[in-house]
Amino acid sequence: MFERFDPAAGTTILEPDAPGPGTWAGCPSVLYDAERERILLTYRLRRPRGGPPPDRGYECRIAESSDGVRFTDLWSVTKDAFATTSMERFNLQRSPSGGWLLYVSYEQPDDGRWRIDVLEADAPDEFDPASARTVLTPAGTGTDAVKDPYVVRVESEYRMYVSTFLTAAGPAPTSLAVSRDGIEYRWQGEVFGVGTGWDRYQARISGILRSGERWIAFYDGAASADEDTEERLGLAVSADGRSWQRLSVDEPWLASPHGTGSLRYLDALELEGSRWLYYEAARPDGSHELRLNRVPC
Repeated sequence: MFERFDPAAGTTILEPDAPGPGTWAGCPSVLYDAERERILLTYRLRRPRGGPPPDRGYECRIAESSDGVRFTDLWSVTKDAFATTSMERFNLQRSPSGGWLLYVSYEQPDDGRWRIDVLEADAPDEFDPASARTVLTPAGTGTDAVKDPYVVRVESEYRMYVSTFLTAAGPAPTSLAVSRDGIEYRWQGEVFGVGTGWDRYQARISGILRSGERWIAFYDGAASADEDTEERLGLAVSADGRSWQRLSVDEPWLASPHGTGSLRYLDALELEGSRWLYYEAARPDGSHELRLNRVPC
């Protein structure tokens, strides 16, 4: 249904700003905007925890490209704008009015637990962090953390797949929230639980494609907290986007040939008869870079 690809044969889109573990350029989310005839990419830059400031997830950006390979930055934000210690995945979507929505995830300043906000703008280079509105919080969902939003539009409904830590020690399944306007979301709870082996600690849906009557989900799995931030890639399918069957039961579907083997945050587009797969992958020196593979549909 979806053949494995060689992650080492892909194209490097962005490199980290330094070598070594904990330094990343990745966390991609992609959207094709037919009006602009551009691929729009959100991504994150990260430095090791406890390193020279600013450390951890210190900057997130929006970039655009006409060819899907060479990107130009349109907008960026540093973690100081949210008074946070770290930011994680952002996700860009069109609003019902034709404007833009940017979902952001970051650690709450008061208790360090992850939350999700939304920004609105008329253009993807006009977002103002001061206008952020609450979407999901740990208190509002009865969890320890909600982060890494991935949004799919299904007719008039926005479906947000959320990495959810049930307790500070895990596990971390994927939950769902739904909305009509992209602003106010109704919490639906867990839709994709952790497994029993290599992904028994975390199962985070990072990207979704429609294939005929089926939905294909790429997800990041980890066996324990020790593998958190170095997840590998799994595959799942669904008939409705709400109830998922994992295909990667005994082992990851794909891993990087380098470092820890980490291959995560895969998001995908179908363009020009190909699937454009953007992902974060470990390099030989332990850092992570953002890569692209194009495979036939």
